[in-house]
Amino acid sequence: MSFLFNLAMLSAVTDGTAAAQEQGAELGQNVNAAGFTRRPVFLRLVTEVLLGFLAEALILGIELFVIPHVGIPSWDNKHEPMTTLICGPALMAGGVYLGGRWMGGRGRLGWTVLGSYGGLLVLYGVSSLSYAVIGSAADWASLILFPFGAILACELSDFFATRRLKRASAE
Repeated sequence: MSFLFNLAMLSAVTDGTAAAQEQGAELGQNVNAAGFTRRPVFLRLVTEVLLGFLAEALILGIELFVIPHVGIPSWDNKHEPMTTLICGPALMAGGVYLGGRWMGGRGRLGWTVLGSYGGLLVLYGVSSLSYAVIGSAADWASLILFPFGAILACELSDFFATRRLKRASAE
């Protein structure tokens, strides 16, 4: 867990490493640092959601088909292997980050990973509280809402990175 915190802090600290000329070109040509053309927010969000769900399907496939054959112990002797709880949000954050980056987003990977783990904590808390009332529908809600912590963090870091670029080019 400290690795993720350090990754997020490193990402936050290294925001201003690009030269001013490159920052101006990034804004003027409407591209991100990787050179991908910046697409509208709606298209970027749809791509982040789709790649987040694709990563979630990969996590579910690993959980259902790989982990039972390897013999990794379960977290609570039900359906939540420890590797899924530990590696799942990082894998999903990678999918969301790549989707946003591919659509010209300027979001940070460290913040996206932290948002994914934060979303996991919130959803497991809400799911456990509402499970008695809703039943198994809480599990489906968790599956549907799981990527949104990563998407929110990715888009917020994109917003602040774009604002920082605009401020730097105005100076």
